[in-house]
Amino acid sequence: MDHHHLLPEHAVAPYGHERPSIRRLILEARWASYQHRSALEHDPDAPSTTALGRARTLHLGVLHDVLALRGTEDADAYDTAQTCGDTLRHLDDADITTTGIDYLRQQYAQAHQLGTLTGNQFAPLLRHVFPEPIDLDVSYPTTSDLIHQMCDAYHWSKIRDPALPPADAATEARRHLICQGLLLDFAAALTPADTAAAAAAVEAGHALRARDGRPTSTDQNARAYLLDAYRELKPDEELDAHPFDCPGGCGGDGIVLTTVTWEYQGDGIYVPVYQEPVDCDSDDPEAHSVNCPTCKGHGYTYSRGERHLCFG
Repeated sequence: MDHHHLLPEHAVAPYGHERPSIRRLILEARWASYQHRSALEHDPDAPSTTALGRARTLHLGVLHDVLALRGTEDADAYDTAQTCGDTLRHLDDADITTTGIDYLRQQYAQAHQLGTLTGNQFAPLLRHVFPEPIDLDVSYPTTSDLIHQMCDAYHWSKIRDPALPPADAATEARRHLICQGLLLDFAAALTPADTAAAAAAVEAGHALRARDGRPTSTDQNARAYLLDAYRELKPDEELDAHPFDCPGGCGGDGIVLTTVTWEYQGDGIYVPVYQEPVDCDSDDPEAHSVNCPTCKGHGYTYSRGERHLCFG
């Protein structure tokens, strides 16, 4: 990609000065999500766990924000970015003087030592620059679903536990490769000028074909193979299990934005502070067994004055 070529996100000052690649944003979000999830399992009350949680919120929020700026039709992408910004303000105990989106972008700038961009230098560019949705030739999964699955698959692919046989870890590594490659392909489809994302998607497609023992093919077929492989992960009958008017509120895509963290206010009162995309339960949640190693059947975990939804 021509380093001087403007992409949609470059109209926002922090992204315009830093110009991170989609691949880099994906790697940062994946790393932060994995580190925080692992820290929660081993030492949830450690100060480093809180810091990793903040990093996860920042990087996942930025990835959603950039894809929203590129014109994804997934409303959850914008909502998740906004929620991440609001969560950062809460974690930092910051004054509510900007929107959650603007605070998210400012914190991204500071994280990359761009803190000199303040005041009026931010004002002309910190605005929503959402282009008209592009009429793509193929139907991609929702942005939030792809990001959620990519991070989840990476986590499980790295676990070294007798409960997860090596064959299952390999399956999760394949799922991660599919979701990461498809995210790159989607970003390139939204913004064809991003030839670096397209090249990375091609690389992932060829790697997946080689992993599956498929013969070499053209770059176009390699990208198409990513979507075919993803559809095999979620066959039509599974997707059709959630109707458009699903009582769980997912609109048929199987993913809902759900509160996963609450702050304790005393007297048994918990205030929601963070949401993220999770699998829709069709408004029929399964009770956690008393044998759940994470919550012991309560459905929640607790740490440092907060309550967390259990994913055990």
